[in-house]
This record gives sequence, structure tokens and C-alpha cells, in this order.
Amino acid sequence: MTYADRIRELALSLPETYEDEPWGHPVFKVADNKMFASMSAEGPTVHLTVKLTAEEREIAQLLPYVSRARYVGRYGWITAEVTDEESLEAALEWIRESYWLKAPAELRGAVEVED
Repeated sequence: MTYADRIRELALSLPETYEDEPWGHPVFKVADNKMFASMSAEGPTVHLTVKLTAEEREIAQLLPYVSRARYVGRYGWITAEVTDEESLEAALEWIRESYWLKAPAELRGAVEVED
């Protein structure tokens, strides 16, 4: 299973999520059109964009594979370059956090987010 497959599998396993492609690459949304993740794949490398809390974002941006997201970075979004298991594990956790931040309150309880 590729990194993109694993990211897609987790994103679509969360309650009331679906995949869209408004800009020609996969975007994962929850409930009423709320984007919580976006991904683009170039060969084995995946670029994943997610929203994080200010504290988590500050820590994430210390990692060499994380940068402030283009266009939406000022709103708390980062982009991670997923190229190995370490970056994949971080990305999967950030998908859960981004979902939790964007999902309606009644859906948040279905997702555990590490503190």
C-alpha cells in the first residue's frame, strides 16, 4: 500500500468524510464541505496539507519535512512531505487533529487526538 493509499484510507475512515477534487488533486472534507486535508502525489512522495493548532504547528515546523502551506498557511495550515514511515506516522496523526479541528462538535468525539 502506498503512502497516498494509507493517507486516503485513514481520511475516509473518519465519520462523515468524503473525497473531492476541486483543484485537480484529492481533498478530504467532513460534513458540510469543510476541508480538513489535501494531498498531491508525485511518484512515491506525497505532499499533505492539514490544519493544526498553533502549538502543534510550531513544533511541526521544526521538522525538516514540514513547511507553512502555500495560500492557507496564514490560517494555520502546514504541508508535510511524506517520504518515509516517520513522516507518514506524523502525517496520519495530523490528519486526525485536522479532522478534529474542522469537524462539527458532534463528530469530534469519534477521533482521539494525542495531547
